[in-house]
Amino acid sequence: MGKHSRRKSGYLPKVAAGAAPVALLFAAPATALATPSEITLPLDHRHDGTLQRDLTTAGQDGTTVVRETLTATRHDFLAKEVAGAVVVNDVSESATTRRETWQTPASAAEQETEAVARGSRHSLRLGDVAATTANNQRLAHGAARDLTLSPGVAGSVERRVGLGEGTSHGVWLADDVDVLSQNAEQVDTGLRGTFTGDLDGALSVRRSSGQAVDLGPVGGLGTTSEQHASGQFAGVLDVGQKHEVGGQLGPASGWATTTESLGPAGPAGSIRGDLGVDHVVHAEAGTTSVRGTLDRSASLSVLDQRLLGL
Repeated sequence: MGKHSRRKSGYLPKVAAGAAPVALLFAAPATALATPSEITLPLDHRHDGTLQRDLTTAGQDGTTVVRETLTATRHDFLAKEVAGAVVVNDVSESATTRRETWQTPASAAEQETEAVARGSRHSLRLGDVAATTANNQRLAHGAARDLTLSPGVAGSVERRVGLGEGTSHGVWLADDVDVLSQNAEQVDTGLRGTFTGDLDGALSVRRSSGQAVDLGPVGGLGTTSEQHASGQFAGVLDVGQKHEVGGQLGPASGWATTTESLGPAGPAGSIRGDLGVDHVVHAEAGTTSVRGTLDRSASLSVLDQRLLGL
């Protein structure tokens, strides 16, 4: 949603509005929600799974490398038409293990990761109206070991764990009217130590969300939000957040952004805004603060001619 931009028909803002429209859609057409006795065959049901193992070895100039990957997947798909409505459930799961080792006459190292992921999508379509909800989860673990035997160089051990989750909801109505909502959270932590006794660790948390409403050729509205925090045992801390909202209605458009952060360089923040009518009038302003020092800017244009600037 930049300044002086004209949206094309069917453009969908980045992400969009929450679960209430989804609930209303599911509640509205009573004939779309049949009881089990009303469900008749055939059902479109597909179920499959895989198990795969790859192993490779390589050696050159006294160095040996071994790589191994083991992957298991499962996919389940179910679709059915009931009273004119099409209901779809799609679920996939996977588990992956990777291991890689290096060995030379003076050193040896190893890395391994394990990850488990699950994703699901549930949708309902009735004529030109559709609703979808989806979610995904992922858990990963990683470890690394460096057994260096060189004088003056200490080996190390490292472990990492990450957990992530995301959800999305969407409703697609007639006349290019769409409503979407997305959310995601991620947590990562890890430890690293050397054989000489040094120990370091970190923790990171991140969250993001967005909502958008597209009114077809009329206009649209979108909002996004992001927060993050990370810290280390050594005392380094980084915390921040960002919020943005923007919209367009016919030739008029506008947006506003705020940011706040606290890091090693000190506190900082900013507020910026933009408002205008295409090729008629346009105004923008902003304020930035870094460690207590303010920096302001503003401008005004009429008929694409700049009248004021600060």
